Amino acid sequence: MDLSSQRQYIQRARNVTVDLTTTSETLLYTAPSGDDFDFVVIESILVTEDGGQQTQIDVTNTHGSDTFNLFSGKVISANSTSELLERPIIIHADEIIKVQGNHAGNLDIHMSIVEYAKGD
Repeated sequence: MDLSSQRQYIQRARNVTVDLTTTSETLLYTAPSGDDFDFVVIESILVTEDGGQQTQIDVTNTHGSDTFNLFSGKVISANSTSELLERPIIIHADEIIKVQGNHAGNLDIHMSIVEYAKGD
């Protein structure tokens, strides 16, 4: 079988981290855009509460003018780490992941992603 005509994908693994220092909605990640970009697989979203106080987190995905809740009011126990995802999720070009906690300075977020671009 000749695979030379099959579309190839180039991968780049990344980690994105943020320390939520305010209770305002905070940008965590924006998917790349462009003709060669195709999609991102979010493998993991780890949240650590390090302020000694139970804290809630909201995670949203914005696509254009539409915003979708991935997690709303998810409780993170004091001095603990929680994995938010049970399975990987896929986002596409220009989609934006934002996070917000109800206590400032309590949450650290670590997101592991794999970006896929179209190859030759």
